[in-house]
Amino acid sequence: MNRKNIIKYMWAGLLTVLLGSTMTACDPLGIEPTTKVDEDRFWTNPQLARAYVNNLYLIGSTGSGHTFQSEQWSDNCQGNYEQDWDTYRQLTFNNRRYDETAAWSGPWSGAYKNIYNINKGIEKITGSGSLSEPLRAQLLAECYFFRAWVYFDMEKFWGTVPYVDHALSLDEDTYLPQAKREQLFDNMLADLDKSIENFTIYGGKSEIGQVNIDAAYAFKSRVALYAADAAAASAKGIFRANDPAGLFTFEKTDAHYYQLAYDAAKKVIGKYALEPNYATLFTSETAHTSVESIWPVLFKPNQREGFNPTAKNGPDGNYYENSESLTLSWSMRTGTFPTQDLMDCYLQKDAKDGQWKPWWKTSQAQELNVVRNADGEFEGKGDDYREIYKNRDQRFYSTVTYDGSYMANEKNQAPRYQIQTWIDTTTMVSERTLQYSALHTGYRSQETLETAPVNRGSCQTITGYYSRKYSHFDSYNDNGSLDMTQRTTCYFNIRYAEVLLNCAEAAIKLNKSSEAEGYINQIRQRAGVGNFNQALEEHNLWEEMKIQRRLEFAFECPGFRYFDLLRWGEAEGLSEIPELNRVSRGIQIFRVGKHSNVAGENGVALEKGEEGYMTPTFRTIPMDYSYYLRKFDNTRYYFTPFSDTTLRDYKQLQQNPGWNGFRFDN
Repeated sequence: MNRKNIIKYMWAGLLTVLLGSTMTACDPLGIEPTTKVDEDRFWTNPQLARAYVNNLYLIGSTGSGHTFQSEQWSDNCQGNYEQDWDTYRQLTFNNRRYDETAAWSGPWSGAYKNIYNINKGIEKITGSGSLSEPLRAQLLAECYFFRAWVYFDMEKFWGTVPYVDHALSLDEDTYLPQAKREQLFDNMLADLDKSIENFTIYGGKSEIGQVNIDAAYAFKSRVALYAADAAAASAKGIFRANDPAGLFTFEKTDAHYYQLAYDAAKKVIGKYALEPNYATLFTSETAHTSVESIWPVLFKPNQREGFNPTAKNGPDGNYYENSESLTLSWSMRTGTFPTQDLMDCYLQKDAKDGQWKPWWKTSQAQELNVVRNADGEFEGKGDDYREIYKNRDQRFYSTVTYDGSYMANEKNQAPRYQIQTWIDTTTMVSERTLQYSALHTGYRSQETLETAPVNRGSCQTITGYYSRKYSHFDSYNDNGSLDMTQRTTCYFNIRYAEVLLNCAEAAIKLNKSSEAEGYINQIRQRAGVGNFNQALEEHNLWEEMKIQRRLEFAFECPGFRYFDLLRWGEAEGLSEIPELNRVSRGIQIFRVGKHSNVAGENGVALEKGEEGYMTPTFRTIPMDYSYYLRKFDNTRYYFTPFSDTTLRDYKQLQQNPGWNGFRFDN
């Protein structure tokens, strides 16, 4: 180990000592004595100050630092309730059985610990006379950014929370009242302005993975959009009846905040570009250097910690082990299955006229005799049924694994790597077999006919689809099996596509529709679907913006769709959000499989011309179980309630609208 690395590890060790005194709090707002090290001496050292701020990057995509994927709560996906614990989050969310001590309750105590450390850093860095002006400015810029980042995440859950702008001492009252929602947003925006100001003073180039002035502007546009929708909700009085303290009342208009969002996004537009190949953003080991990358999150090899979508989202937790054994060992279960509702949003190119249309309106669908049944669902029949998945929006192939797709690249599409999500009519012995519809080739090769209908729940999709984003299917071991080594591909807290869509959203609200359409068309053109045509697609530009956000960011961490639906619902004054009141939909494809007790033969689809072959049929279906029904049916569901424990400790807190008298055991 060279001298430079020795010094680096020395600093890391000292940082651990310091943070050990501050990261563990004896108070809900993160207060604890910091007398275990000489703090004054610590802050005179530029390397230690840099190391302290670097620790803030461990906060991650949510303010509390824990992994959280809100996509489970949106209409983009559905989990397997009977087989996957993560899906219990959705049921629990529907019934609101929450307490902040639970791992999945949202960022509360963890967030305030982060806030304490950020405030401590701001105070010490500001007061240090030993740091150079550029370094001080850069560190402060990052601290102010992260303070806004944490409070923004808390606002999404609770709407209003106590606001702390300094490192509280033991002599202060830590049981603080909530800030007004307007003030909370204004404080976040002010922090981002301070971040931008300090980045301007710094004037240097940030390292890849660090936030920079463009990230601050981009994030400001995101925050301002949420503030605009909150202001619109206030104007419509959506929370007025359940807000005695007026915490949700705004004085500023939504137009004020839309202008802030627009202006902030414009500061970034033109400085980046869309990555030509959408897929490489989620598979390339160099995605962090993309022309689209504004703030990527980097990983060391095999150290992606909680961010591991590959382990959860595929046909089985280990994907293909390619063993000849008839017994499988499951280390993970699937839980994030794309819905048919999402699939219906990906346009398809008509093979005859070349127009981009909903898949059921194409000539391909006509040849498959696709019709709408009495339930409003689609039915079709044909040997070439997989035509419904061809020539789709390019984002479809990077986001979804579907019947007939491969867990391999184009150069090595061996049959054992093909995904088959059809129901084998030879093994349909129960309703459960219909509910859990999919088996892939790899698993079929390792089961006998007798076990097929029984031992398949943990690897099966209940919607007919698996998610694909951030998954790698193109690396193989010497024996031909898939290489399951976790990749180091980054994920994005902020990328340029969001800036374009943020600006488009604000521009529409500011009566700049022509400009907004230009930004939306950039997104569409990268997806290969051409420019927006209102007459052809039968919806307006505002609805098109919503669709593009849905398709562009599906299954990205921490999840855009759910919170987008909430804020738009607020702005529209809705007590019910239609997208969150529907039963999840999927697709069922029926084929005939071979009967065999030989591993590798059973369940393989019969091909046309083989004895017993039947023309495949398919139908879209609603998931007809109560726990797959989202229940956003009251204005109180906009925000997570404060637990009984929190309210007993914090007498100053007002329970969120609609939750007075709520019991956590109901």
